[in-house]
Amino acid sequence: MENLVFDDPINEARYWKQKAEEYHNGMQDARNELDDFQTSSRELEKELETHLEQLEKRNIELVVLCEKLTMEKERYRNQVENNQEYANHEITRLQEELEKSKVDRDRMRRYIRELEQANDDLERAKRATVVTLEDFESRLNQAIERNAFLENELCEKEDLVVTVQRLKDETRDLHQELAITRRQPDSIPHHEISDGDGAHPKKTNAKSTQDCTVQTDNSCFYNSALTPSVRLAALNLVNNALQKITQLEMKLSILYKTYSNLPSVPIKLPSDGFNSTLHSLKSPQKLSTPSWTNGPIQLDPPSVDQSPRKNPEQMLLD
Repeated sequence: MENLVFDDPINEARYWKQKAEEYHNGMQDARNELDDFQTSSRELEKELETHLEQLEKRNIELVVLCEKLTMEKERYRNQVENNQEYANHEITRLQEELEKSKVDRDRMRRYIRELEQANDDLERAKRATVVTLEDFESRLNQAIERNAFLENELCEKEDLVVTVQRLKDETRDLHQELAITRRQPDSIPHHEISDGDGAHPKKTNAKSTQDCTVQTDNSCFYNSALTPSVRLAALNLVNNALQKITQLEMKLSILYKTYSNLPSVPIKLPSDGFNSTLHSLKSPQKLSTPSWTNGPIQLDPPSVDQSPRKNPEQMLLD
């Protein structure tokens, strides 16, 4: 503070009086401000205490909430760890199943490829079997037709054999009638000569009598007085029958050789449909074999007479 120099004490007193008033006023203002500050401080302190109490309560609540959240966090962490472990286990299992499914898929693809190849082979075999079956059916139909034709021929042959036998019987009856008619005129002289001759016995055995009768029949046939028209008709019938029988035997021999040389057809056919078709085909005609085989068709060999052929005159004599 500078040393003030006053000329007059009154001025100096006035000056210090002003200063004192100024300081007094400043003190009053400062006191008022202090009171106001204290009042506001008290209010602020109350407010702060109230706010502090609220904050403490809030802090306690937050601490409780924090502990609760911490517990939930631990629980969730455990759940996440468990879920992660389970997910890893499931992923491993699914990967193994995926690998197994890939292996099965590759195996099934190979199996499907093999099945397709086998199906193609079966289709080719089916087509070949169908072609073979058609050929076999055509051959079978031809064989059935030939068999029917042969049966008709055999029936005709049997009819001809019956006719020939009937003609033989008629011829034998004619021979016997001729022999009787030829013996009747010569019977009386023969008995007279036999009665007059005492050196010959009257009784002869049955065999010598039958031989004499046969010889007499033969001689009577050559010396008979049968009409030419009857003899020619009988001879023509016998000749025609013998020619037809010979032709039938030749045809049967040729067909038998043809059927014997047929190649076999080694095929396997379905048992249900084809056996019914074969049964329907075999029902009107009869084959020699009672059951079906894949070999050649065997027909009954013709019954060829191995005895030497006789001329019509000898057959009439018999």
